[in-house]
Parts: sequence; C-alpha cells; structure tokens
Amino acid sequence: MDTFSSNINVPMKHFLHLIAAILFTHAALAQCQETPQPRILLLGDSWAQFMNTDNTLNSALARWGYTNARFYSNSVLSVNGTQTADFLTPAKLSEIQTRLAQYPSIDFVHLSLGGNDVLGNWDTTYTAFQTDSLLDSVYVRLVTLIDFIKQQRPGIQILWSGYAYPNFGEIIGELAFPSSHPFYATWANMSFPTFTQLNGILNSYSDAMDTLAANDPQVSFVKATGLMQYVYGQTTPLGVPPGGTYLPFTAPLPEGYPDYPSPKGSMRNYGFFRDCFHLSPGGYLALADWHMQKFYHKAMMQDTALLAEGGLLAGSSSSLSNTVPQLQVGTANAEDWSVILSFNTTTLPDTGIAAANLFLRRSALTGTNPFATPASVQIGITTGSLGITANVDANDHSAPANASASPCIFGSTASDGDWVRIEIPSALLPFIGNDSITQIRISAPGSGGLLTMSDSQDPDFAPVLDLSYGPLLTTGLQGDVESDNWVVYPNPTSGPIVLSGNTAGVTGIRILDLSGMSKRTVRN
Repeated sequence: MDTFSSNINVPMKHFLHLIAAILFTHAALAQCQETPQPRILLLGDSWAQFMNTDNTLNSALARWGYTNARFYSNSVLSVNGTQTADFLTPAKLSEIQTRLAQYPSIDFVHLSLGGNDVLGNWDTTYTAFQTDSLLDSVYVRLVTLIDFIKQQRPGIQILWSGYAYPNFGEIIGELAFPSSHPFYATWANMSFPTFTQLNGILNSYSDAMDTLAANDPQVSFVKATGLMQYVYGQTTPLGVPPGGTYLPFTAPLPEGYPDYPSPKGSMRNYGFFRDCFHLSPGGYLALADWHMQKFYHKAMMQDTALLAEGGLLAGSSSSLSNTVPQLQVGTANAEDWSVILSFNTTTLPDTGIAAANLFLRRSALTGTNPFATPASVQIGITTGSLGITANVDANDHSAPANASASPCIFGSTASDGDWVRIEIPSALLPFIGNDSITQIRISAPGSGGLLTMSDSQDPDFAPVLDLSYGPLLTTGLQGDVESDNWVVYPNPTSGPIVLSGNTAGVTGIRILDLSGMSKRTVRN
C-alpha cells in the first residue's frame, strides 16, 4: 500500500469540495449494483394486505426509479378486516415497535386503516350527529396510532393512503340473486346505501384526514376517492342509476363523480364473483402510482430536489448542429441527440455534494432503447453553461464539459411513464456548485433509437436532480475511477492531504476544487 501526501493549503470551507480523480490505464466500468433497503412500513387493513401480497409498492417504487428502496410488511401488520381499535392492542403496537427497531432505514409508514370502521358500523339510518360521532371516534384512534409511531421514530413520515369509492350497487344489483354475493350482508347491514350516500361518507372522512395532514408536518394524505373513475372510465353504460358513460382520464380529481361507483373493471375479480370494495392488482398499482406521483417521489429524495429549468434552458442538441425543445437522447437517421438540462444550483449551501441522482421520465421511444445498453450512455456536467450562453444551442452537443463519465443507471425505461435514475459519478460532483447554474448533458451516440423524456411543463414529471450534502467520499467513485480501497485523510483540513491506496495501474492523481481548478496533479 503506497501513500501520497502533499501540502495543499486550501481554505477550510472549500476542502469539502475536493475529490481525488484516480486515473487508471485501463479504465474500469462502474460497478452498477445496489442493495435495496426497506424504507416504507406498510400496515393496516385488507387494502394493505392486498398491496402486500401483490407486491404493489415495490412495483411502483421501481417504476419511479427507486429500485434501491423496498417496503416491509407481514401478516401481523397487514390484516384483512382490521379496524383502528385492533391496531391499538399491545400485540400490534409491539410489532410496529419491533419492526421499526429492526429496520432503521424505514422513514415512511404507509397506513391504510379506518375503512372497516365505517363499513362495519355506519348505516343509512344514522343521523348526522351519529355519523359525525362515528367518524370522530375513528379519527381519534387513528391519531393515537400515528402519535405512537412518531414516538418510535422521531421525524418519520406517515402517509394515510385513503380509499377509492366502492361498488356495491352495480356489482350486487346486477345479479339475478343479489343475496348470493359474499358482500351482500355488508351492503344490507348499511341499509343499502346509494353511491352518493356511501361516497359522501368516504369523502367526509377523507376531508378530516386532509385537515390532519395540513396541521401535522409528519402526516400526509393524497385524496384519491375518484381515482379509479379517472383511470378506468365508465366505457359501457352503468347498468343501474344514474346510468351513462364517461371516458378514461376525464373524471375530475380527486373526487371524480360522487354519484358513480368505482368502475367495475377496477374491482378485484375472483372468477366466480367480483369484489365490491377491494381493487384489482392493476387498481392498487394505479393507487400506488398516484401516491408516488403526488408524494413519495419527491419525499423520498435526500437533502435537496431541484426541478430542471424550462424554456430555452432545456432541450436537445444534435451532432448535425440542430436543436429541438424536446428532451431526446439517442440516434435517429444517423443524427445523434443529447439532452441538455439546466439546474439553478445557486441556492445550494456552501458545502460539498456527497451524492447526486438525476431522475428522468420516459414519454416516448422510437427504435432501440438507448438506455438498454447503459455502458453507451454518457453524462457530462459543467459549472455554468456548456456553450457561450445558458440557452440550448447547436454547439452544446459537442461542447466540452468540465467532466464526463459513464453513469450507473437504475429504475426503468421499459414503458412510457417509467422513470430512470441516473447515479451521477462521484468524479462529477465537484462541478455541482452554487456559483452559477449547473448544466448536464446526457448522450448515447450510435444507439439506433431515440428516447424522449418528459419536460418541465408538469412539475410532477419534470427532470429532478436529487442531491445529498456532505463531504465528498472517495469510496464508490465511478466511471474511470476505481477507489474501493482508497482513503483520504484528514478531513477536514487546511493543511496536507494524504491519499492512501493501491497504486497498481494508477497513471495519475488529480485534485480539483469546486470551480474545476486543479489544485495538484501527480503522475507516475
């Protein structure tokens, strides 16, 4: 083991931005592997149980780029038929406590609870006072459970997932012998509520949870009672009043049409009967996808999530000196295209960037997917602008960046709407500074296909730069850096820096500051 030391007098605040770029004669490709960690604790009633058995949250996480995250649940935490009171028993509370202690990486709880309290206790003969009393008692028990969870893990985030409208009236009402349906007794015990009556109760209770979330920074709720109507539509006439049809993606969110049920096609089908309250696997995935879009995708990011700038600051530049406002990467008609993105990093604190990930959403694909061969993808970063100005121009495709490398790529671009997560190599992190904007270029020359990404028009789908603050680490450097056995010390320092590691194959060591200036270069 050889060491290198040098008296590099660097101001203390800038040392956090230093990184050793270790250049090998035969550059090794990045080891693009990750170990998924549990980040979401799933608990609650049958809706949680179905999402557990269907693996719903993991599918949604992967679709949104989080292949490094998982949910955890079990047969004690997600149980069919449970009510709020069941989760306040010592056994349930102990299990929650045990699993939170077992998995310190969990920082979210996905809570589905309260639906059985309503379906099992309310009926149409209730007065307004009785209805309010029932909903208030469920609310109080939920708050008690939430407070217990917060005590076990300070700072943890709880998402109450809520419910979509049920469909008793159509599914049971269309049968020749309605009483033969397994859910007939449930509907009868509520005195056969209409769609409007039952949907109204669900919306009232959802509004109460919305108020709770608005007043508790650790609790979130994304109302989606009409989501199944929005996703599936009523494409054939409803066989019971009010009848009629509506197209997919036309029902107004979040409540849709309160006088209609969730469409029959969104409900779980067991072959010999269709459920009245539980969603199909596709329905639950649509619900999880909505929660990713409106909450998890940004909430699960690290210290800062920056949306890409729009307008002239984003677009694509080609090998034939053409530009388009769309975000497209790859090759079409022998013309290579690069995505150019700008991020306003001027508000970042004066500290180092320890890790960075770029999230992009596929909107279209022609030909071969360029991301299907990750080794062909290149990412370049420049502090400031690639060209003469920050606007996307014809020179940006070939303009030199401060640094470029082959990144690790996770997530998925298999289908439109999928998200890819590009892990920015550590050697590029020093060029994400707060002196000016930061521009990023993604290229995949000669790929044989063109991949188009969502732009910044809709913030839910805009490119996102996810940043973690802290001292730059030498472990895990990627691209043409292989540094698993290298260390840098002391850190921080304004005096000598010692690099210690195996120098076999090393042609040189270069230390850069945040502006890209070389503080020291040593060659063998």
